[in-house]
Parts: sequence; C-alpha cells; structure tokens
Amino acid sequence: LPSHLSPLVSPERAVQRRNIVLKQMFRNNIISKKEFKQAENEPLQLGKHSDHHLIAPYFVQYVTNQLENIVGATLLYQGGLIVNTSLDYELQQSAETAVRNRLQELETRMKKNSIKPEPQAAVLSLSIQTGGILSMVGGKNFSQSTYNRAVSAKRQPGSAFKPILYACAVEQGFPQNMLLLDSPVVFSGSGDSPPWEPENFSKDYMGEITLRKALAFSKNIPTVRLMEKLGVSSVSKIASSLGIQSLLHPYLSLALGTAEITLLELTAAYSVFPNQGKLIKPFAIAEIQDRHGRMLWRAKPQKSIAMSRVGAAIITDMLNGVILEGTGQKAKSLRQPLAGKTGTTNQYKDALFIGFSPSITTGVWVGQDSSVTLGNEETGAKAALPIWMDVMQKAESKSSGLSFDIPDETVRVRIDPTSGNPVSETAPDSVNALFKKGTEPKKIRSVSD
Repeated sequence: LPSHLSPLVSPERAVQRRNIVLKQMFRNNIISKKEFKQAENEPLQLGKHSDHHLIAPYFVQYVTNQLENIVGATLLYQGGLIVNTSLDYELQQSAETAVRNRLQELETRMKKNSIKPEPQAAVLSLSIQTGGILSMVGGKNFSQSTYNRAVSAKRQPGSAFKPILYACAVEQGFPQNMLLLDSPVVFSGSGDSPPWEPENFSKDYMGEITLRKALAFSKNIPTVRLMEKLGVSSVSKIASSLGIQSLLHPYLSLALGTAEITLLELTAAYSVFPNQGKLIKPFAIAEIQDRHGRMLWRAKPQKSIAMSRVGAAIITDMLNGVILEGTGQKAKSLRQPLAGKTGTTNQYKDALFIGFSPSITTGVWVGQDSSVTLGNEETGAKAALPIWMDVMQKAESKSSGLSFDIPDETVRVRIDPTSGNPVSETAPDSVNALFKKGTEPKKIRSVSD
C-alpha cells in the first residue's frame, strides 16, 4: 500500500524509498555524486501539509496522472518537463473560494437540522470553444481527501439528466410547445419489476403543459411520459453521442436521472448545446516540452457532431427558460446570457446545477460521500446553484458581448408556456421561444380566446 511508504506511517521505509530515488537520479546524471551523498545523509523532515499552499491540487493530481500515461514515469520524474495546461487561474481561485464559502453555509444549515455536517462539493468548468478544463475542484479539502469527485465519483444526477432526454425529443422533431400531460400515472412493470408510480418533486400537477414548461419547472411526470414516447434506447443513444459513457440502465426511471455518471461527463454533454451541437472531449494538458523547449506532445482536440445545430440551439433556448422562468431563476441576477438545469436526487442526497454562458460551461455537485441526506429542501437550486453563480460571475467578462447561437433555420415566436399557443407581444407571462422554421405555431390567439 502507498501508505506504507508514508513518512508519517513508516519513516524508515520512507527514507529507504527516498534513497533509492536519489540513487536513480545519480545514475541518470541528474545530480552529482556530492549532491547524492549530501541528500542521502539528510535527516527526514516532516512538513505540515496544507492544500492552501497548493495551486489547484485536484487539477495538478489529474494532470500528473495523465502525464505518466503520455510520457511515462521515467521521463516525467526525471524532471525538466515544461507542461502547458488549460487551467484558468482566476476561475480556479473563484471555484475554490465558492466551494469553501458555500459549504460553510451548508454546514451551518445541516447543524441546525441535527445532521452530521460532512458535505463535499465538486466544480468543473470547460471552455466551450476548445474543450479545455478551466477549473477543477474535486472536494472540500485536498489535504483531507485526495479523491477527485469531479472526475471519478459516479453519482445520480437527478433532474440534471433531463436535458439529454429533451434533446432527444427535439432531435426527433418535437417542438418545444408540444403538450405533455402532467397528472398522476402508474407505469406497468415489465417482467418481475412492480408497477411504478413516479411523483412530481412539488407534489402538484398542472394538467397539460408544454415541453418548455415541463423542463423549466422540472416536472417529473411529463418527463417520464416523454421517455415512454421516445423509447429508452433512443435516449441512451443520444446520451452516448453527447459523450456519456457510463452504463445507463434501460428503465423509464432513467428519465429522472437514476443512472450514475460523473460530473465531467455531464458537464461535457451540456457543452454541446451552446457549441452548435459539437462535442469536444475535455482536456487538461495542452502541450508538453522537454527541458530544452522541444515539443514532445501536443493535444489534438477530439471533436464529433453529437446533434444538429438547430436542435442544440433549441435546447439552449429551453435551458435559458429554466433561468428566466423556472427552477434556476435565482441566476437571473447575473444579467448575462445563461442557461442551465437544477438536479436533486431522492432524499436530498445530491444537489447539482449544470449550466453555461456562451463561452464557459460549469458543473457543480454537492453531496456527502456516505450518500446520506444534505437535509430537507437542500435542492440543486439551494445547495449547488450559489456555487455555480459565484463561479459564473467571475467568468462574466469572458462572455462579454457574446450571445447564444441562433441558426438561420430557426424563428422566435411568443407563446403561452402552458398552452403552447402563439400570443401577442403584450400577453402576460408569455415567453419568446425558438422553433425550427416550419414547425412554429402560426395562429396568434388573444388572451381572451
């Protein structure tokens, strides 16, 4: 075990290991004989480890692991490599500060609810244009836990999975004013599985509502009905196109985010929507040079078409509706083009918010490693969205003057978000929704109709 070589656990073994490394360095002409002997005779000194002295510790660990795969351990640990990464230091600092401050607030709430306060959080920001990882926080405190929850932890995303399902619907030609029924329903089980009766998080039902409103207010029943209409295999197929590689079980409950996936997968999938339907595999290392500045390796962006440009623009518009009209309205205060989705799992075990500006996608997860509750009402909007807002506020200048892609093949129509009917510009509570040309509603109805 690695702990056997820890100077805290076994100082003798640690000294032996150190001396082996020194001998290798001497043999490879990295240090002189005098330096080797001097270092070999140095007593073991234990320093106090604090992640406050490390810049982006989870990101550095992630990069180091990848470097070993790219150049090999020998070249890596001989030293002298110049490694250029995708990290945005300012954004990284804002992410670390946001996690620290917002988890303190959450811990206070948990103590009031008599819940053992051991929350963790993960944050990941991606450049939409390049796929570069701009910030990465894998946990609350690297010195206490080096486990990277941003890339390694597989958790249920809850309703943060829904945009993938709605993307499937849009790609199959369903306009965002199509009506879904929001009323209690029982789905018959297959094989040995019992019947399933999903519920809305809010426990209330709206009757017939549009796709747009169902997503904006994160309604479960219409979403499961939509999954039944589309077919689980179709949704799994587009999830794969969007870069989701984790196992997706073929059940209707997939609609509500019951599959376990990583924050990295989900954040990369969301990046497709503002990127004209293109998936770019996230990367951390841009290039590697040797100590003389000679290029050893350069990243080659891995791009693919995940969905149509029109479909991506429509989903972006619907996710913009989450912030303008739905569960993410708290983020309206940022006053920049934003889109995203909340996610909350059963018993408030996981809280998520994944969203984007025209240039940056950020994913946030909050939960406990033990998968116990964060506390009553600790939703994605309450526990995760504030972290996301802190990060995106810092990133605002990077999206200055930018707007979301509006393809020529689309048109905006003002509709009633409940009935889906086109209405006049002055109609109360109406929304300006994006449609593929030829699928938009045409007959304008007055409010009195």
